Amino acid sequence: MSAIQESERTAIQEELVRFLRAEAGEDTLRRGMQSDLGYDHAVWQKMAEMGLLGIAISEDFGGIGGSAIDTAMVAEALGRSLLPLPYIETCVIAPALLEASDMSDESRKILTRIAQGTATIAIGGNADIVPFRDPDCRFAIKADGTMSGEVSLVMHGASADFLLLALYSGNQTRCLLISSDQDYTIENQTANDPALRPAKVSLANVPFIELTGWRNEDLEQARWQGIVALSAQQTGAARAIFEVTVDYLQTRYQFGRPIGSFQALKHIAADLFLELESATSASQAAAKALASKAPQTAQFVALAGFLCNDAFRDVSAQAIQLHGGIAYTQEHVAHLYWRRARATLSMFGDSDTHREAYLSAWEAAA
Repeated sequence: MSAIQESERTAIQEELVRFLRAEAGEDTLRRGMQSDLGYDHAVWQKMAEMGLLGIAISEDFGGIGGSAIDTAMVAEALGRSLLPLPYIETCVIAPALLEASDMSDESRKILTRIAQGTATIAIGGNADIVPFRDPDCRFAIKADGTMSGEVSLVMHGASADFLLLALYSGNQTRCLLISSDQDYTIENQTANDPALRPAKVSLANVPFIELTGWRNEDLEQARWQGIVALSAQQTGAARAIFEVTVDYLQTRYQFGRPIGSFQALKHIAADLFLELESATSASQAAAKALASKAPQTAQFVALAGFLCNDAFRDVSAQAIQLHGGIAYTQEHVAHLYWRRARATLSMFGDSDTHREAYLSAWEAAA
């Protein structure tokens, strides 16, 4: 269970929301998108000072020792601001896997650095735990502790302090850590949302540290942690752009009255609200199930996976239409939300993948 009490969680959430409203508005988002990182590093450092980067890390390594409820809380707030921080990779998936592995001195140092905000992790490969899997990645792991190969779709791969490569072959997954101090080649790639900074990583005889001691169940848990955090991030973003859209419907006048008073637009907004509320409920239920290790966790996580995916896609797409198409220009923030929704549709698997997982989980439980 979480080491964070409900009163503490509420206080953390309120402080984070105040901070993001004051320091992480649209100007911060756009300024970060123009930088090499893709985000404002000052925001990342401030989150470290608030203890939020170590929210899922054990207190033994300078973290808070929170649960999926806590990481989802932070992810939802970040989703509202749309900041493309490497939060899920660095602060959710990597700590779950590192703490499930045999704890080497290097692993302990990395966990401490994550909590302090001095290390970020980029994750790539073809295993299920990878946010954006590259099924065509090529690699050769050698007995001398070096590896060679190419892996694409590594988000923030050019700026990360460590690469975590999860590589699946021959019914076996291997997890390898590579420091950015090593000599490897980064090639920036294009993406629907350029703020995510996808990269292709090419390695030639590069030394690695292999994570050992974890079980297959640990990989599954880490992946579920990532899906739950993503679902919260998506619902936070969807709610933010929905509120922007409702405000526009109430203040944009046509024929002498707000366009939001037109019945057709009322119906669209009502349908989007219901979809958003359903997705939010699914996301929160998945976080609670994962935190309490409920028997139906697999079903709850898969349900959140496709409901939140679909809700963010639908709300952001309709926001553009309800703004009269104006949001097809990047000058309007709705366009940025739509791009983020499109970019995350395949993160940890698309909606159809989650639907199949949902049905399979119910069949297995029957």
